[in-house]
Amino acid sequence: MSICGREPPRLDGRGGSEPVSEAGHPYSMSIFRLNLCSRSQIGGTVYYRLFAKDNPLESKNPIYSNDRCISRILIKSLAPPRNVASLKKHLWKIEDFDGTPTNTLYLSLSEKAPADDLTRLPLTGGPRSGSSELYPMALVVETPNLRKKLAAASKVDSKSLPEWRHEQSYIYYRVYEEAGEVSSKTSFDETDLSLGRVTALSVPPPHNATSLKARLIQAEEIPSQNVKLFKDDGGENILNYNEVIDLFSDNHPGVLLDDPIAIVYGPKKQEGASLPEPSSLSKRLRANQDSAKKGEIFRTNGVLTRKRYYMDAWSESSHEAYTLVFTVSPPSST
Repeated sequence: MSICGREPPRLDGRGGSEPVSEAGHPYSMSIFRLNLCSRSQIGGTVYYRLFAKDNPLESKNPIYSNDRCISRILIKSLAPPRNVASLKKHLWKIEDFDGTPTNTLYLSLSEKAPADDLTRLPLTGGPRSGSSELYPMALVVETPNLRKKLAAASKVDSKSLPEWRHEQSYIYYRVYEEAGEVSSKTSFDETDLSLGRVTALSVPPPHNATSLKARLIQAEEIPSQNVKLFKDDGGENILNYNEVIDLFSDNHPGVLLDDPIAIVYGPKKQEGASLPEPSSLSKRLRANQDSAKKGEIFRTNGVLTRKRYYMDAWSESSHEAYTLVFTVSPPSST
């Protein structure tokens, strides 16, 4: 039986599907356009992917066994007005995140900036934001709010889910420390252990050098803050932090196995290391020092003590005081 001359939507909310040829799509030669009637403004679905700042997150309601970071909701589950703010609140609720919602929503994976909360959601028309697994929106969550989310694993059995059927696009890279190459934690070739790869779908938006570097640092568990990203293994060109990268094109850095990008990191910064006192600014006190010069700054060890002072043979006084450690001389004027 058809509704409005078309196949009725499926019980899972995905709607009927009609293959439409679209050459050059990054994942498939066909996309699936939702067949929705005039009432579909509240009967359709919205597909979305979950991300932290540096990596993808598994949804609590996955729809694919081999890609648990994508999910979907029915549009009618959103409270009016159906805008970006209401979608963010709903996703925060059903994904079981902790605390006050702190997230950003991108209307597509290739968007360069998050959507404004008052933006009305595109709920009708052809291939649109969120209309299928190939055009999902993206919710990026602040890391401090993941405690409840990460503790609650999805109860959906992977065996009951279909597989993501589209070809993956990869970003290939080599890993180096300053002393030379190291084995990649995403290595896939036993004869070339420094070569790794991540999927383009695993990089959080906006897609630029900063988000790509954050993704690779997370994938490789690099502890250093001193990390450089090069456009190719030759190391001639550094990727600038704000350089836009079209990860769904066929010519972005690292798209070819034989032409990977390179990530180079320095030694780990020692925690708790204190800076040495500049000798030109401080001087140790003499044991009998009892005078100060104008402009000198006195510093103590921070320990409050109580001392007795005898004014003469018949009177004494007790005062609280700090122990003086050193003074800092004022800068000399030239």
